[in-house]
Amino acid sequence: MTSKQFIATILGLAMTVTGISALPARALSNDDLAKILFGTTALVIIGSAVANNNDPEPIVVTRPRDPQPRDILPDRRPGRSILPRRCSKTFTLRGGRKVQAYGTGCLTQARARTHRLPQECHFKAINQYGRKVTGYKTQCLNRKGFDVSWH
Repeated sequence: MTSKQFIATILGLAMTVTGISALPARALSNDDLAKILFGTTALVIIGSAVANNNDPEPIVVTRPRDPQPRDILPDRRPGRSILPRRCSKTFTLRGGRKVQAYGTGCLTQARARTHRLPQECHFKAINQYGRKVTGYKTQCLNRKGFDVSWH
């Protein structure tokens, strides 16, 4: 018996006793006793029905499933690796020739796995200021299956 049912029972009995004490003192007949018991039983049943109706039903919360796994990017072709866009640069070499490539230093700082990049795409050259530059040619990487940015 829950606390709500217990309180409803006590309330019903209190109302019954209050009603009996208001009557003049006389002996109860069997019919009067039956009426009192029937009324008390009806009050207990109504009280428990009200108490059960007030208890909220547990709400079941479900999350919709993702139609696509999170580790696959929607605009990415399967089997292709993505390189960081910020590392894509146009290198101006000695003599004015321009090469679109990914800088080795930038890829290393971005923690890209340069050891997995194809060595035939790697280049070393001297830029217009006489400094050594190294990187991976963008067109070569694209042919080898890497998603590249054209800057």
